[in-house]
Amino acid sequence: MKNFKPKFSVITATHDRAYILWRAIQSVLAQTYPFFELIIVDDASKDATEELVKRFTDPRIRYYKLKKNVGPAAVRNYGLKKAQGELVAYLDSDNAWYPEFLELMNKAFAGDKARVLVFCKKNYRLTLVDENGEEKRVRDEYTNADRYFDLKRLWHRRIMIDTSSMCHKRKEIMKLGGWDENIKFWEDWELTLRISKKFPRGFLYLNRALLDYEQKIDMRSADKVFAMWEREEKKIFYKHEGHPLLEGQTWFPPEKGNRSTLGVVDYLRRKHS
Repeated sequence: MKNFKPKFSVITATHDRAYILWRAIQSVLAQTYPFFELIIVDDASKDATEELVKRFTDPRIRYYKLKKNVGPAAVRNYGLKKAQGELVAYLDSDNAWYPEFLELMNKAFAGDKARVLVFCKKNYRLTLVDENGEEKRVRDEYTNADRYFDLKRLWHRRIMIDTSSMCHKRKEIMKLGGWDENIKFWEDWELTLRISKKFPRGFLYLNRALLDYEQKIDMRSADKVFAMWEREEKKIFYKHEGHPLLEGQTWFPPEKGNRSTLGVVDYLRRKHS
């Protein structure tokens, strides 16, 4: 689109999700705020992702396919380098926004120039796959439901800002180095911790659900997945060790029944059984 200047750059990282990516794309195109570009970064998919994207003729869509699989953090950094908008939002390929997501984000940033990151409530839908391949929905509820936000709750992992629920200023986050490509899980949480160090007053929480967030965990490969979660949790702790807001946290070292990965794993195993 000649002379089109997007206010938002929406980055969608995807890998072998042609079967569900269409829903994410449609939810972006259905936004009531039209001044955006949709940057789809294909992390070396082997399915019909490219063919699917080509079916959409909206000129605001830009598609890039990587030659090798690099992981979500690196894919989002690639998208950041291509982004033209002053504000950046992310929609993972298995999630969907409500139509007013960008409109409300735009109003939130307009209200205070000091804001660097705005995030919202989400409807969290968790599905477990059992040993027979059967799927069971074990959670379908709003998260981040409290009416307030403070940095201590973020650092103590009492609140998690999911990638698809956040929107941030592009230049400020690029100066922070973007996404940490060494973090393979909880990378959105790690990014928000770094943002809070530089811009402690730059957060705004919208206490309104603006997206459906889908997560599916295959319990047949759960041990491998959970080990990776715990490994990345350890990386994040030692990267930020010594920060004053970590004092009194209960997520590291990991133990069952608290805010650590083992606490999450214990919850999932109980749900599975």
